[in-house]
Amino acid sequence: MEPPSLVPNILDPTAPNAQDVCPGYKASNLENTASGFTADLTLAGPACNVYGNDIADLALTVEYQTKNRLSVKILPKYIVPSNYTEYILDGSLTPEPTADGSTTAEDSDLTFTWTNTPSFQFKVTRTSDGEELWNTYGCVIVFEDQFLEMPTSMVPNYNVYGLAENIHDFRLGNNYTQTFWAADSGNPIDGNLYGTHPFYLETRYDNASSSSTSHGVYARNAHGQDWLLRADNITYRTIGGSFDMYFLSGDTPKQVIKQYQEIVGLPVMQMYWTFGFHQCRWGYQNWTVLQDVVDGYANAGIQLEVIWTDIDYMDQYRDFTNGAMNFPVPAGQEFLAKLHAAGQHYVPIVDSNIYAENPDNSSDVYEPFQRGSAMNAFIRNPDTEDFYYGDNWPGFSVWADYLVPQGQDFWTFELVDYHERIPYDGIWIDLSEPSSFCVGSCGDGRLEENPVHPPFILPGEPGNLELVFPEDFEITNASEAASASSALYTQTRVTTTASAAASSTSMAVFMRTKPTPGVRNLNFPPYVINNLFEGHSLLKNTVAPNATHNDEFNTTEYAVHNLFGHQIVNATYHGLLSVFPGRRPFVIGRSTFSGSGTVTGHWGGDNNSRWGSLYLSIAQAFTFSMAGIPMFGTDACGFSGNTDEELCNRWMQVNAFFPFYRNHNVKATIDQEAYRWASVAEATRTVMNIRYALLPYMYTLFYQANTMGETVLRALQ
Repeated sequence: MEPPSLVPNILDPTAPNAQDVCPGYKASNLENTASGFTADLTLAGPACNVYGNDIADLALTVEYQTKNRLSVKILPKYIVPSNYTEYILDGSLTPEPTADGSTTAEDSDLTFTWTNTPSFQFKVTRTSDGEELWNTYGCVIVFEDQFLEMPTSMVPNYNVYGLAENIHDFRLGNNYTQTFWAADSGNPIDGNLYGTHPFYLETRYDNASSSSTSHGVYARNAHGQDWLLRADNITYRTIGGSFDMYFLSGDTPKQVIKQYQEIVGLPVMQMYWTFGFHQCRWGYQNWTVLQDVVDGYANAGIQLEVIWTDIDYMDQYRDFTNGAMNFPVPAGQEFLAKLHAAGQHYVPIVDSNIYAENPDNSSDVYEPFQRGSAMNAFIRNPDTEDFYYGDNWPGFSVWADYLVPQGQDFWTFELVDYHERIPYDGIWIDLSEPSSFCVGSCGDGRLEENPVHPPFILPGEPGNLELVFPEDFEITNASEAASASSALYTQTRVTTTASAAASSTSMAVFMRTKPTPGVRNLNFPPYVINNLFEGHSLLKNTVAPNATHNDEFNTTEYAVHNLFGHQIVNATYHGLLSVFPGRRPFVIGRSTFSGSGTVTGHWGGDNNSRWGSLYLSIAQAFTFSMAGIPMFGTDACGFSGNTDEELCNRWMQVNAFFPFYRNHNVKATIDQEAYRWASVAEATRTVMNIRYALLPYMYTLFYQANTMGETVLRALQ
């Protein structure tokens, strides 16, 4: 069952403009504090209720926290436990900075000014030069229970960088929308994908003096968001939470990034071996194949530091298991003993879902599910004690609840228990958006069908008709491409005709819900963010927004969806501290949030074996360096589709200068290990000599990042 199709607000010409119909607020009852002031904000006119229910009474807090950081918070004046997480992002989930106790308005690098004419508006300027960093004058602030909006005017042709995660040019430009809703979405250009980092750096140039100034803005909010970058303004919109803004004076890019990392936390220090070369593949069939790959690199004279396994090693795609036929534990222990004796390392993938047992099959025993169930460690359906059952690789599944202590306890036990059988060296966390292949809690009442096949054909399975020829193959091999395309067309006609007949009664329904007094529509909020999936629904490919946690506030996924990836890598990091006492954990995660760099590195996700993907990966790496996750790299040679010799050659060279250096590709594509082509092997050996010569320098940069907030991979200035 598919959810109704929605029209994103930015694509809907009939959608009301909140700036035209909402009254804004009036400030009153100003009281000075040691580091700033507080005030009440009261709705300045009749409620507009444009995309939610207006909050009539707000509380404003302006705080000069450090010489270079100004905090502006706008919250509902009256918050009770039942709606705490609707508005408050708890400091236990991502750091909430406080004042240093000594900075005042008089000695700050930033100045806050405001007016009540015609409604409350404010601007933030740099004290030394009067440069406006944020200016809401001429606009109203909108604060509803499911919609917040705050525009700022911008200088002409402004230069903004950041707002990770995106596949886009490094400079974001002035006609771009950044959506934040963590999505299992591959590598879409200009669409939302895995990470949420609502922080940007703006640089302004003075051509007359050949100088520049930079400043930063961080909006501490985990709800779904749209950032509208337009010709003369930026509009910040979110479907919940509060305005929790931090303005950073800079005034150099280096200083801005350091000031941001002082808020979210400094990057975690890595073990030295993690800077070596890593090899992975979705499609390695068994331990013997892994040994062949290790030997292939050794025979080619290419130093391999780490071998990885994708989901192939698991028993029916279940976490913390090994397939008895292809990856049996005894053979794995022998393989790893030899690997470790050679000074090399092993990292397995761990997915974010836990398979749910089939209650009608006594032989379907999965102990992690049993343990987690006994601990009540899983996210549940709304208003019930039943677990939320979505769908992923192994079938109907549940997800650990990291808002409660038992979520961490459950995850730590599984990491420790699995390491006793398979002595891995680090953990790779995938599908942490969190990803689900169905709509809603689709496994309810259907667990007796487990294990179920994913609702699509996998690469390499009969019936998968995808052409994965290298880029421009149709030009360089025109005859063969034409023949293959003709065969594909014939097969596709049969497949699509049957599919159309089966779904002929399914019609797309376009809808926009209306605010209802006293009610919040979590699955279909009135404001529709530009979620990239077809139909744009928040229900697509993830756990539903109304799924509920076990904490005291009954927090919904609506409020913390964008934090799940951060929570699981944080749980993994702390779990590995029990696996490896006294050793730095090595974690690579897919979905991240502001502050995730304190516990994890990140890879660029499911990129494509195309030149454009290689090109844009450089901007992606710079953006994550700004975001405080310097341990970043993309899948060298590309993940999806077939690479070719030249592309793989250049990608192995480029990625040698990324901190995280790994080759990885999908099933049913050609082998792309660096030793497969003589020219790629030679280029890799040459560039690795350079990389390894630079490793002491890179390691020093990581130390400086870890202790002082420096960057590692740096754009030229």
